[in-house]
Amino acid sequence: DPNQTIESPVRHHQDGNRLKTSNMVGINVRTIDSFFNVVKYVLTIPKSQDSIHLLPIWEPGVVGSLYGKVSFNINPEFYSEELARAVPSLNTVEKQLKVSINLLHAMGKSVGMDVIPHNDRFSELVIAYPRFFEWVRRVGGRITSNSESLYREVEEIIWHYIGRNGTANGTSLSFSKNTLFSPEIPILTDAQRFEIIFGHVSDPKGRLRRRVEIMQDIINQGYETLPMTMAPPYRGLHINPDDYILDENGNRWYTYEFDEPQTMSRVFGPLTRYKLFHSKDDNANWQLDFDNPQKPVWDYICKKYYECQQKFGFDFMRGDMAHIQPRPDGVPDFENLKSDIPNPKEYYDPLLSIKKFVQKQGVPYFAFFAETFLVEPDYMGFGNELDHLEAIEAEATLGDLQSSVVGS
Repeated sequence: DPNQTIESPVRHHQDGNRLKTSNMVGINVRTIDSFFNVVKYVLTIPKSQDSIHLLPIWEPGVVGSLYGKVSFNINPEFYSEELARAVPSLNTVEKQLKVSINLLHAMGKSVGMDVIPHNDRFSELVIAYPRFFEWVRRVGGRITSNSESLYREVEEIIWHYIGRNGTANGTSLSFSKNTLFSPEIPILTDAQRFEIIFGHVSDPKGRLRRRVEIMQDIINQGYETLPMTMAPPYRGLHINPDDYILDENGNRWYTYEFDEPQTMSRVFGPLTRYKLFHSKDDNANWQLDFDNPQKPVWDYICKKYYECQQKFGFDFMRGDMAHIQPRPDGVPDFENLKSDIPNPKEYYDPLLSIKKFVQKQGVPYFAFFAETFLVEPDYMGFGNELDHLEAIEAEATLGDLQSSVVGS
């Protein structure tokens, strides 16, 4: 019964330290077709393997990568027709996920979800909350503006689209543009906002059509989200005007490159990261202001992942790209840090904030498994990666087992 919950086998723990000695199995649900097949697979593993990490469960974006999520809706490709025939009441992918986690809990397994600090570059989240992301304006293969205020112009484009085409669910536009795009104005729920812009979650084709049409309007007027980056210097990008691909609509997707690349500098073209901090000098020099976090973004992603944890019963999180630490000076000395923010560590890293938020809501056993590489200092990020892992309070990490003592 998806309306019932089988309690977690780790609920008696008062922190996430158990994950340090857990024997974990990671499962890409796409390789075994459905959430129900996860249950079948886990019946074949030994009792010693006590935790199950599910790779991303969200709707994927344009390139189909599970890590390029397009929304917080559960991926419909993981629906089991077999299970629905056997138990007709389990007729949605959400119900099937909940029941599968119930069964895994009954088998004594804890279950973890993937937490992703980025999105597809034109995800539903990007269009519903332009202010949560970084934008550039370009002409051809040249960036003409990377001002922090560009989101306002993008909101105007989307607002005009809705004015011309109507809302997706027939709602009257009896509210302002700012009401639609601001998560801090409680007139609209998150679900209402997405239904107004894209349509109901049960109509994936209709939602895709609306999203592509809005994306096309934005692109035609010269705007796009900034791609996600990895490793120093993290910031400072330009477009290579000679390197692009054409999509089926004739759009040119240019390759972004670092102005001053270092050894591990990478640009992930299909993805964009949340704008967690305001910039200095209106982003003139690509510098983030770490004393000025964009608090609504942090609040939003913490609440969304908490909602998922509560709805389905997840016991831990695997933090994607936990090695990203964009501060040039490495991990701050939080005890002696002079900051205008009352609790600056709360805005150090989004993965840390999500873990702590869930724990504070009454789930103290919620643990954090980090994706890192455990390489030498300054190789993958500014400062020492082990210091960063301590700062984000990860209980365990994925990495090169040759570079750190097992059990440390």
